[in-house]
Amino acid sequence: MRYYPYGPFELPRSDDNLIFLEDGERSLFWEGVETEECWLSNACGCYVFALRSGGGILPWYVGKAERQSFKNEALTPDKIRKYNQTLASGIRGTPVLYLYARATPGKLQFSRPSTAKHRDIGFLERSLISFALDRNPDLLNKQETALLRTLVVPGWLNTPQGKLSKAATELKSVMGY
Repeated sequence: MRYYPYGPFELPRSDDNLIFLEDGERSLFWEGVETEECWLSNACGCYVFALRSGGGILPWYVGKAERQSFKNEALTPDKIRKYNQTLASGIRGTPVLYLYARATPGKLQFSRPSTAKHRDIGFLERSLISFALDRNPDLLNKQETALLRTLVVPGWLNTPQGKLSKAATELKSVMGY
């Protein structure tokens, strides 16, 4: 399976700095996505909500559009509520959305959502969550994060304070993490 990343797509905000996406604004947003890549809003895959601030970008939520398209999954009222909780908490930044679009094998066309699960989309989502959680311990995701938040592997995941053992240091190099 191949995935192609797109973005960042800036999400429109209201005067109080919250994401404001009534039906008209949501349509305009997806039209903007379509100007970058035709049919992208109708594709399936994974998406990342992030905040761009001070030259850096921090992930805040990772999701998947498997049975529905990006257009029908990534900006639902429930997701916007989650994103706005972050913005309302006083964290500053410009909200952006990244899309990892799944492509059909052999052709450069986007895969369509399916009621039959695309197992690779779930795998990619879990992988992206692990990377995002490593960058932002306050990630909004609750599912798929319990183990990642508690598992300790010195040198790789949730490394405790202090000096690494010789084996942990060596394995960092061997494994490339």
